[in-house]
Amino acid sequence: MKPSDLTRPDRLLLQGLSALTNFATDLYADQKQKAKANAELAYIGETKTHKVDTQLYTYQPKHCEVIHDTENYDIFQDQSIHWLNIDGVHDVDLVTTICEKAKLDRLTVRQILDTTQRPKIEDMERYLSINLQSAIVKKGQLELEHISFILGENYVLSFQEEQGDYFDGIRGKLQEGLGLLRKRGADFLFYQMIDAILDNYFATIDHINDEIGTLEPLVLSNPDKSILIPIESKKRSVQLIRKSLMPLKEGIAALIRGKSTLIKKSSHTYYKDLSNSIAAAIEETDSALKALEGLTNIYFASLSQKMNETMKVLTTVATIFIPLTFIAGIYGMNFANMPELQFKYGYHITWGVMILVAVGMAVYFKRKKWF
Repeated sequence: MKPSDLTRPDRLLLQGLSALTNFATDLYADQKQKAKANAELAYIGETKTHKVDTQLYTYQPKHCEVIHDTENYDIFQDQSIHWLNIDGVHDVDLVTTICEKAKLDRLTVRQILDTTQRPKIEDMERYLSINLQSAIVKKGQLELEHISFILGENYVLSFQEEQGDYFDGIRGKLQEGLGLLRKRGADFLFYQMIDAILDNYFATIDHINDEIGTLEPLVLSNPDKSILIPIESKKRSVQLIRKSLMPLKEGIAALIRGKSTLIKKSSHTYYKDLSNSIAAAIEETDSALKALEGLTNIYFASLSQKMNETMKVLTTVATIFIPLTFIAGIYGMNFANMPELQFKYGYHITWGVMILVAVGMAVYFKRKKWF
């Protein structure tokens, strides 16, 4: 049957069914393409199960509003300054949604979800992408937490692995209107956050230095194998801290030298101070590494000294017994014509000579301070 043979209602019905089929096909293709695109985004890191928590701080010089667990991410065209903090990057859908609202590059999203990323700072023209690590001491062991920042014209996004951070002081300043935080832009907020993380690095290094101070007398008094294990553990921790700080130093220096409009000239002084603080933290790690290397050298030197003392005692004893062994060997021979063998007091005289030789050698060694 030709379409011209159909009645008008039938033709309309056929056209509607065709349009519906095309719409369903396009929708399916779009969903399939979107699913394929989302499949490329995956969380890389330790398995997390805790609920993701978000906090949105919106502020101007005269007021500050805080919203927890917000679902409104249309904050990027506002005249206010916004700080959106996300505790938990294992929720790929949430992270993707926020990043799409901010119109972030797909590579940036992957870097946020990858907690094994090397610390770095990238200028993406419309925003700055910052990936760094923060030091956490848990049960005596140093762990590094991956933290990502996105700095825009009027907003800062922070993505953290764990709940709880080092920004409580910043939250207090925002809510109470203390300092310059409300009066400055998003770049100043970002500076404050990096500075807070850096303060935590200093606290961690001080903690390690305190532990080094407790290990030093133990190494000097009783160099045991059990002491070498914490020394090597602290050495690895300090090396991890230094490895995390070096890229951050390079990134901040690049921001100061660069021409990014997101870092205002009025904030360059603060960023230079931040660069100096990072350099000071790296110097602290170098000093800690030198102290730990010194403890390792002292440990092995103490072991060598103990071994030398032991060898000195053994050598002294062996030296004293050499002439005694010689005398005993001479009179232990079974020749028939040895006149001393027939002497009535030969046994006692031999013992006396051996005792005099041993005592005389011991006194001589003592005077020479050989033992």
